[in-house]
Amino acid sequence: MPSATLQRSHDTRHLTAAAPGTRPTRRGLLAGGLGTAALLGLSACGTGNSASADGGSGGSAWSFTDDRGHAVRLPRRPKRIAFLTDSVGAALWAAGLHPVAATDSGQGIVPAVKPDWSGVTKIYSADKGVRLEALAQARPDLLIDAVQPDGTLQVASQLPEVAKIAPVVGLSTYHSIEQIVGTADRLTGSLGTTLTDGEAKARYQAASTRLRKAIAANRELRVGFVFGIDKNTLGVMNPKTWAVLKTVSALGMNLVPVPGGSANTYSQAVSWENVPSLPADLLVWAVSDPLPDNPLWKRTPAVRAGQLWKPELASWYAYSWENFTVLLDGLATHVHSARAGIGPHSAS
Repeated sequence: MPSATLQRSHDTRHLTAAAPGTRPTRRGLLAGGLGTAALLGLSACGTGNSASADGGSGGSAWSFTDDRGHAVRLPRRPKRIAFLTDSVGAALWAAGLHPVAATDSGQGIVPAVKPDWSGVTKIYSADKGVRLEALAQARPDLLIDAVQPDGTLQVASQLPEVAKIAPVVGLSTYHSIEQIVGTADRLTGSLGTTLTDGEAKARYQAASTRLRKAIAANRELRVGFVFGIDKNTLGVMNPKTWAVLKTVSALGMNLVPVPGGSANTYSQAVSWENVPSLPADLLVWAVSDPLPDNPLWKRTPAVRAGQLWKPELASWYAYSWENFTVLLDGLATHVHSARAGIGPHSAS
């Protein structure tokens, strides 16, 4: 890596989409899916999961082992499901699961999967976050929460009263896309719902193959995923934490590394004077808006060469086969056309 001035591991102000002139709140980040991982910069973790459900019509015993390794066992299969965060909810909406209650914190994550809100209680408000009264009135018999990188539940750890309403299953979004969406599919199937994303999964697999081939044909290309922290600092996303980066790394993409240490768990902060020294041939602008107008950004070799891509903001948190097909296809196009060697090389 170039010599970078570490300001702080990351800043949450620009990590999610916000309406013009507004600033995402801590409560909004929790509902949207970044949660305390973005706020505290914790390391990724997770376990496998399994499910079993016997019989139909919700009349037989049901169990599911979630990404905490916690087994939820119920005497009958639950029918009334509530989604407690946008990101986990988006994955389950896309799989075909229809809840009785769900969040939409206004960050564009849920609309990205085109949900059907008929008969669904909206349980998020900008001033209160998850509204316990509305959640309780929806009478759910199972809650789906996001698992933080430290293994805690994103909403239930902040609002312990949630667990008194119904049992909670936790899904982690700190794995590869295949693991995240695959878990959402397994949970949806275990609840007796017919999956609706089979064709989308096939398209995703085709996009994954295209990206793998593009990477193999341009092996020397170095790719950096970056976002704006503040007017003085750029964040370089840690390949070991983000779902998208874990996914493309497994396909062979040569990612700009981030030094170890707790300060860089989520991202490495780079002062603007060091940004032109980032060892990247292709830059992907992520999770913040707008693109910077700093002259040093415009002097960065990849930007100067036009080797820059900025996907839609909601792309980073709407965990569905369909959404990530678009991301992988876009990456394949840019990897195919980019020229390696544009960016500077790290000092050895």
